Amino acid sequence: MASDVFVSHSIKDKAIAEAIVARLEADSVTCWIAPRDVVPGADWGESIIDAIESSRIMILIFSRNADASPQIKREVERAVNKGVYIIPFRVDDIPPTKSLEYFISTSQWMDAFSPPLERHLDNLAKTVKAVLRRPPLSGADVPAQPERPSIPTPPVRPSGRKAILIAVIIAALVLVGSAGWYLGQKKKGAPEKPAVTPIETSTPVPITPAAVTPAPTPAPTLTAPPPSSNMINDEEVRNFVTSFFRAEEHGEAEYMLSQYVDSFQWGPGIDKASRRNWLNEFFKRWPIRSFALGDIRVVHSDSPDMVTAYFEYQYFYRDPASGRSETNRPSQEWVISKTSGALKILSRKHIAHGDARTPSITPAPGP
Repeated sequence: MASDVFVSHSIKDKAIAEAIVARLEADSVTCWIAPRDVVPGADWGESIIDAIESSRIMILIFSRNADASPQIKREVERAVNKGVYIIPFRVDDIPPTKSLEYFISTSQWMDAFSPPLERHLDNLAKTVKAVLRRPPLSGADVPAQPERPSIPTPPVRPSGRKAILIAVIIAALVLVGSAGWYLGQKKKGAPEKPAVTPIETSTPVPITPAAVTPAPTPAPTLTAPPPSSNMINDEEVRNFVTSFFRAEEHGEAEYMLSQYVDSFQWGPGIDKASRRNWLNEFFKRWPIRSFALGDIRVVHSDSPDMVTAYFEYQYFYRDPASGRSETNRPSQEWVISKTSGALKILSRKHIAHGDARTPSITPAPGP
């Protein structure tokens, strides 16, 4: 199925790619991203090629990881050859290698390496929607062929046999004409008996014009008004929560902080900067983090731009250096709003089941 946008990214930039997809799909822009949209059992390379060729836009998440990826270069080259509109979304302040610059030197870059990421995602969404409003180009990559001048066709001269045959026919016609003239002059002296030939009259048959059946007037189609861009559906809420925990697995503190409203109440004496420091210390204390989300139940409110999400999740933290680990299965309750097409966390409640911390100490591995 054709998509509006193909997201080309390194697997190491998965968190940013998922944030872009969540932002665009919130505005009803269809996105194709691997591995989410690769059909199980399908050939990976064939799926990538088909997805690129059927998309209007390619968003290239340009980073150090993408710049070093041969797969990214092949995807960009394919997009250029097929006339796909490319938007390089630069998250690292580095120049591209020459092999990649060759294909994207004429594209308009979007710099997104300065925080906050949310502002860059909003600008990207505006650019994508502006490009999609343009009519698609047909055959833009095939240059028009110059018209060839018409070459006059020379007259065909008759061959020798044809010329002789034509001369014989002309002579015969002359003889027949002369004989006819002679006989006509001979008959002028005799009185002519006019021959009366009855003239047959035919009764004209009236032609009845065929009845023309007027085409039925199509009934007007009632089109429902488009939904508000701030209306929240259950699937985007689940994607939003999943992307948040994937960012925590990868240690993406800036992305996590950007998912809260600016007026979020962090707690007494806690602001956004101190929360950022806490997250960075937390990532150092537990280098290995994994989360398994349970079912996410979405409860809608009277306002279409506000919902509450309830879910449980299993977390596991581990420090390989000390051998310490921690696991538990708490519950979360998030109040989520949608402003300018983006989901944000208004409030967040953590409910622990049993002991909030259940550490288990294992011996550290030997050298």
